[in-house]
Amino acid sequence: MAFLRYQARMMSQLLFWAGLSLGVGAPMLFSSREWVRSFGGMTAAWAIVNAVIAILSLLSARRKARQNADAETIWSWMRHLVRLLWLNAGLDVVYVLVGVGLIGWDPANRMLNGFGWAIIIQGAFLLLFDTWHAVRLPRRMRLQQE
Repeated sequence: MAFLRYQARMMSQLLFWAGLSLGVGAPMLFSSREWVRSFGGMTAAWAIVNAVIAILSLLSARRKARQNADAETIWSWMRHLVRLLWLNAGLDVVYVLVGVGLIGWDPANRMLNGFGWAIIIQGAFLLLFDTWHAVRLPRRMRLQQE
């Protein structure tokens, strides 16, 4: 099933990003600099959330693959995922704005600045990721159906 393979590949990409984020963020927790610690802590926290989402979605794709679903059901799953990706893209914009707000709230506060920049980077990546897949997934599925 092409859709489920696409979903698995997409979640593998998210899992890679989570691993990269954890690899960058976790060592920063041991820094003596407040900005670095807060940036690293927030980056590691996002990594864990992204990893959980990716793993649960991979498990869901495997479970669906065993169902031997008909084409209508698969299209329904795809439409649901695309709606979810667009919803997430909207939330990603909010995340970036929250990050900007944290930085602007008290520019001298190193902890808020570290949190803000980590949220901006994570939100910006997820905005690109979610938008890319929300646009690309239906196009790929239509091409494979022709």
